[in-house]
Amino acid sequence: MSNNLMKRDIIEYPIEYFALQNKTLDEKLNNIVLSKEEEEKIVKKHSKNVIRDKMLGLFKIGEFVNTIINWNENIDKDIKEAKKEFLLVEYFNKNEQNEHSIQELKTFLTNPIGNTLFNKILRILDNTPPDKELSNHLSNALNYIINNDFQGLFEQHKYALSQIEHLTPQALTILADYQSYPIINLGTYSSNGGKITSDWLIEFTNSYVNKKNIYDDNITNRVKNSINELINKRFIEAHLFKEKQANCKTTHLGKELIPYIT
Repeated sequence: MSNNLMKRDIIEYPIEYFALQNKTLDEKLNNIVLSKEEEEKIVKKHSKNVIRDKMLGLFKIGEFVNTIINWNENIDKDIKEAKKEFLLVEYFNKNEQNEHSIQELKTFLTNPIGNTLFNKILRILDNTPPDKELSNHLSNALNYIINNDFQGLFEQHKYALSQIEHLTPQALTILADYQSYPIINLGTYSSNGGKITSDWLIEFTNSYVNKKNIYDDNITNRVKNSINELINKRFIEAHLFKEKQANCKTTHLGKELIPYIT
């Protein structure tokens, strides 16, 4: 894919991209058909080993395998290129596209420590399906790392990227939205030193989706799962501030990650 817009479309519309590529694969496979003469030779020589398929007809197995492999390699290449391009475009969108920001990126990429961090970001991208949400978070992380002593804070940056890698894009989005967390109205609860120790997932989810004007049950369920992920991995916790009311706050671990994703 040479068209920049098409590369960005892979990230924004991955399902449509794969549907289009599926049609391309079908066209290629349909062209791998034996001639009548070749078919007769194979039938005579290996009548029990002839491969027939209702959709593809009689095909050359070697060409079929190579076509599948080449098609998949091209898909993988397209996606990797699109992810890298989207990441860098978003980085430049967060900075003025001038000589200074280009030089900063060049210095980062050509430094052994900077290059290690950049490759860590690319590995996170490579290990997930095309996702605009994740790409935006990682472009924020790239921007923050480049502008915050990437050599001196190498271990801190590496640790933060490891935490990002273990959270879903949706959980990262909710964590980044920490400033708009609503008040949690509690029913029966237990606490220790002000920290809520009983289950507050449902109460917080309901308050959060109401504040965001989310009414779709499927989306609400995904939000609940993401909040649960943040609670279980100790990125957020709830603290009582008045009777039967609590605030959701980021933990120390959550606070460490905030600069990278906002």
